[in-house]
Amino acid sequence: MKTQADDVIATIKQQGARAKSEKPAYGELYPFLEGLFVIQAQVKDSLNLDSPDLLPDLVNMKWAEGSPLLRRWEFPLDLKAAAMVLARVKDVIPESNHPFLNAYAALSKALDRHPEQDEAIWRSFLEHELEPWEEWMDIQELDISILLFLARSCLRPSLEWVAEDLLTRYPLPASWLKGYCPICGSLPALLFLRGEGERMAYCSWCGTTWGLHRLQCPTCDNRYHESLGYFDVEGEPYYRVHYCRLCKSYFKLIDTRELLNFPYLPLEEWTTLHLDLLARQEGWQMPASPSPAIYAEPPGEEPQSVFSDEG
Repeated sequence: MKTQADDVIATIKQQGARAKSEKPAYGELYPFLEGLFVIQAQVKDSLNLDSPDLLPDLVNMKWAEGSPLLRRWEFPLDLKAAAMVLARVKDVIPESNHPFLNAYAALSKALDRHPEQDEAIWRSFLEHELEPWEEWMDIQELDISILLFLARSCLRPSLEWVAEDLLTRYPLPASWLKGYCPICGSLPALLFLRGEGERMAYCSWCGTTWGLHRLQCPTCDNRYHESLGYFDVEGEPYYRVHYCRLCKSYFKLIDTRELLNFPYLPLEEWTTLHLDLLARQEGWQMPASPSPAIYAEPPGEEPQSVFSDEG
């Protein structure tokens, strides 16, 4: 029987083949990325997770107030699934990529040496402020950005599953046009145009998509056209970089309206790295993933939980 994972894997392979043809400069990345995405899709298809126990009235109230349903550290996790991704990903890491292999070895060793703290170790990577990982591993020789990417890649199937489950049970109202994700409050990894020109966002944390205003900076919510702009990329008519002169942030946008197939957005994050380089050369900055509108909490103020008292 054909599964949802089969469809996703077919898309990954199709879009990977297209990218290899159109963007050969990223040739060394494709085997690793395709392998990682396939592993994530397969593991996600076999997750064992309980749905978040949310209060329906509070869900509606939070969205009406412009608040996401969860904070990033509140996501339920399937720890066995995370360990499964980690165990399988070693086979797709290039032998020449020593920083990635070092991060894999450090994380694997930490989990092996501290099995009683496996949940604490995995959950530390849900925090957006650096955790004291030296309690579990020697981080002196590690590239922390690679360690974060590796660990969060292992957790990504759980994050996506939870987000999809919530949106199935609580359909997002069309009125949600915030610059941050309605599920987790993160900023977009990518923007895209579809249909009649609807401007959409793709979450950097849980993969949720949602609508935006036609003119809007996701970071600071600036909507004044005089201070918003974009530049095109020569030879790539479907790609743009949108920027905000007020907060100096930028976002990559794909115009999907004339593409034969909808792009696989996790892959597009990587095959548009040259746009990041161009944007930074122009003085624009990629904002941190947690939206400042949500995660810049006043000191000592605890956000209201959406979890019910039971369970």
